[in-house]
Amino acid sequence: MANTTYTPGLGNLPFGDQNANPEGSHYAQLSQFTAQETYLLEKARFKAIYDNAPQQFNALKLLFAGGMDNIETVNSTEFEFYEHSFGRSAIQALGTAAAIAPVVGASQTQTFNLTAASLTRISRDKIILYPDGSKGTIVNIAGNTVTVNSHTGFGLSQVFAGDVFAVQSTVVADGMDYFSDYSRLDTIQRHNYVQFFLRGERWTDVEIQKFKNLGTTNYMKIQKGQKMKQLRTDMFNCYWNGQRGEVQISGGYVAKTMGGIVPTMIGAGAANVPTTTPALKSTFEILAFSTNHKAEGATRMVYGTDEMLYEFAKAFKHPTLQYTPNDSIAKLNLKKLTLGSSDYVLVPCELFKERSCFEASWGRKIIVLDQESIEPVIMKGIPAVRMGQTDNLDKGSREDFTDWWVKSQLSMKFNNPNGSFIMQF
Repeated sequence: MANTTYTPGLGNLPFGDQNANPEGSHYAQLSQFTAQETYLLEKARFKAIYDNAPQQFNALKLLFAGGMDNIETVNSTEFEFYEHSFGRSAIQALGTAAAIAPVVGASQTQTFNLTAASLTRISRDKIILYPDGSKGTIVNIAGNTVTVNSHTGFGLSQVFAGDVFAVQSTVVADGMDYFSDYSRLDTIQRHNYVQFFLRGERWTDVEIQKFKNLGTTNYMKIQKGQKMKQLRTDMFNCYWNGQRGEVQISGGYVAKTMGGIVPTMIGAGAANVPTTTPALKSTFEILAFSTNHKAEGATRMVYGTDEMLYEFAKAFKHPTLQYTPNDSIAKLNLKKLTLGSSDYVLVPCELFKERSCFEASWGRKIIVLDQESIEPVIMKGIPAVRMGQTDNLDKGSREDFTDWWVKSQLSMKFNNPNGSFIMQF
């Protein structure tokens, strides 16, 4: 075959950049151009495939800050855990009672009804504190009616339905021949299930060899790493938003699912308050004080997207400081705000707005957690994460493919969910 012959300078040149395109060129395949392709050129490609998946896994790292080896283990896929309350509760009036004036040297008496729940929290010979700060002593309980005596020389305040009384203390007199207060500690029983996760991929015998022989990028290495990343995201999603229960899956199989942080909070009646950006500061302050069960100077974590945490910091107009605990969390470069006597650490979680992981409302949440009350859990005797591959023809199997897989398990304990809260914008 003759060589291509042409005369330079007369236009319509068969060569030049416009026709120097490798096979599969995006430019040459556009119909509005008349470019050519040639097998003599190789596509210019970067050997590394860029990972554009969300990078903000700080929230997951923080939840597992102690390392996978330090996760609490249980003996089964179902487990129980317990907590107890403060051990005392306020009482509430169901009925009303008129105020009684004081009489010098005498004690006055008043009766009114209590709610049914209050009757399990009170006994005789306890000093109660009225809403206005005055005091009385319960001397008798009959049905849902209590009889209250005033201090000697004092009167008793008016009682309205719904009034809440603090229980100040018990009181005992010298020489008494009976005990009037008997109580037992009430416990709250909680439970959860361990959930298992799996990601896999299959490569046929010839296909995998072609990728080894002819591969132009690091696709196979990236593909394996992606399995672990997606499994970790599965765990992250369920740790936050898993619903405890059972699912019917393909093949007639049944699997248990774990309860996550937010569904556990909602199920326990934790504060889940709608608010607006202008009301952010006041809403947060109310919830922070009403749910604070921690010691003075303690730390709670504030989770949200960058956008929501920016609004949070802006609302308080406080400078953020570096959060430097004495553990691996220090490597996450987190910032904190000090409000009153407590620290609030801002934990960016951009995955909350990722629609392939959470519904749209999550991108507008601020979730404040008492981190120390949450503990990851796995079943004893099975590694938290396992990975491997099936045998192929080279290993004596009749199957001419290899399955690569990674499998994990996870659950959690969440003691006192009411010590945390959610703000929804």
